Amino acid sequence: MHFRSIALPSLVRLTIVSFSAIVGGCGGSNAPVSPESGNSAIPAGAGAGTAAGSSSKGVVFVGFDGSPPLIEAMRAGKIQGLVLQDPFRMGAESVKAMSEILRKKKVEPVIGTGEHMITPETVDDPSKKDLVLPPKLEHTVDSKAGGAKAKTFRIMVIPKGTTHEHWKAVHAGAANAAKELGDVEIIWQGPTKEDDRADQIKLVQSAVASKVDGIILAPLDARALAEPAEQAIAKGIPVVVFDSALESKKVSAYVATNNYNGGVLAAKRMGELLGGKGRIILLRYNVGSASTDEREKGFTDTIAKEFPEITYLSNDQYAGATADSAQQASQNLIARYRGRIDGVFCPNESSTLGMLRVLDSMGLTARKP
Repeated sequence: MHFRSIALPSLVRLTIVSFSAIVGGCGGSNAPVSPESGNSAIPAGAGAGTAAGSSSKGVVFVGFDGSPPLIEAMRAGKIQGLVLQDPFRMGAESVKAMSEILRKKKVEPVIGTGEHMITPETVDDPSKKDLVLPPKLEHTVDSKAGGAKAKTFRIMVIPKGTTHEHWKAVHAGAANAAKELGDVEIIWQGPTKEDDRADQIKLVQSAVASKVDGIILAPLDARALAEPAEQAIAKGIPVVVFDSALESKKVSAYVATNNYNGGVLAAKRMGELLGGKGRIILLRYNVGSASTDEREKGFTDTIAKEFPEITYLSNDQYAGATADSAQQASQNLIARYRGRIDGVFCPNESSTLGMLRVLDSMGLTARKP
């Protein structure tokens, strides 16, 4: 690996791009992304430039997803950009697609739900309200998998988790679509933590045993969930995948954000705020998560192609499934590289929130005058 140090101008502002929400990407590899060989990582002892983070201007932070703490941080001047998905639409389109499939109608194999860059100037724009603060439902089980069906079609919806704000908005969209259709009931069940692959596999198997009419799945792991999903399909139960891709050609449809393009948007914002030069940290999310793999790849590809003078201090560490694990990983990285960081990119809601906590506690976030 080739290493080089870059002396930074004293007025360069520290930028953090974090990517918690562009949701589910369309197209592209589902395999975990290895650290890029281009834009080489810089060892801990390299470089002696004056860091923007130690200046009075503080940190410029671009994040991902629109949970209330992140939106409030943007309003307070601590975040300069958020890439947002449309989780309400994602939930609604997934249920509508499954409804059409169960009625023996054709649907598009890939249904995009959009990705959007929100800035402090647009966060309170009335036209962005449903993206910034989408309708949400707290975690409840809508009906039981067993017993007689109350509607013509019973659909099991299995998210990656149930605690993130993103899934609450997906739930609201799915429930609203079921209500509009009238003859569809949904069963909403998912793991509490977004790293419990075994629990999610059991939920798929439970759906099959309960003989639901269809399964809508946001796979925690693109590979680990492929076999359980294909077993359901073999028993005549169609599967629609949403949010994050699955390594299977047998699913009926894929409903998601273009995650790769979300990463592109984040990289462009990073490059704009850094003026095309600087040293950054990429804090990855979790091994096996296809959606965040795609975000990370869109980000690293764009940095390499359009901003060759932006280099990595670290690009091979993972945040883990919760905001707490992300906070610990962020603490380690910021402590190690403090004084030399110009930007950070985190690819989902929990990693963004964990990083925000650390930057805020260290006094590194920018604030409105």
